[in-house]
Amino acid sequence: MKKLFTFVVMFVFAGSAAFAQFISEDVKRMSQGSYNSLSIELPRANEKDVQKAWEKFSSKTMKGKSKYDRKAGEVFTEGSRIADMSYNAFNTYATTSADGAGTVLRVWIDLGDSFLNSEDDPDEYKAIEKQLYAFALVVARQQLKDELKDEEKLLKKMEGELKKLVRDKEDYEKDIEEAKALIAKREADIEQNLLDQANKELEIESQQRVIENTEGKIGDLN
Repeated sequence: MKKLFTFVVMFVFAGSAAFAQFISEDVKRMSQGSYNSLSIELPRANEKDVQKAWEKFSSKTMKGKSKYDRKAGEVFTEGSRIADMSYNAFNTYATTSADGAGTVLRVWIDLGDSFLNSEDDPDEYKAIEKQLYAFALVVARQQLKDELKDEEKLLKKMEGELKKLVRDKEDYEKDIEEAKALIAKREADIEQNLLDQANKELEIESQQRVIENTEGKIGDLN
């Protein structure tokens, strides 16, 4: 069942180009000392977003009371409860750290008399492991939603650019029609101008003859 669940998680994450790595287990130092922890890598996930998402997840899904300890750099969740855990309640400590283009979430599970580990608490370990994979899906889902918003914004921008191009084309066509009308008018003006020039040349020739006749009359008087 675990292998099937892991495969489904990886398939979903691979489809979104951001599948989570397998959960790793090791002893790491935290505010209460050095204890066994579980960590999962969340590719392309912003550290601050993961921190806030874990606070919400551990409060809502794991039914605990979470708060961020700024000094320790940890999210402490008190009184967590999940159906697959035989313990009535447990506390969790979680940190986030940037890792390349993604974020690593590390969780310590305080069972009261010990910290969770796969050797001593195999069933509880599987239950927490399942919660971490569920959280990874939450992160992936939010990433996809954020990507969808960005793509929708880009689409809206493109649609606006297309509308502008359509308006520009209409303006260009209007300019062309106005230019064609102006050209037709100017061609007619040129034809009229040529006729006016010819008529004016005739008027000038006539006037020149008048002047010549007048000059001849002046000469006759001499």
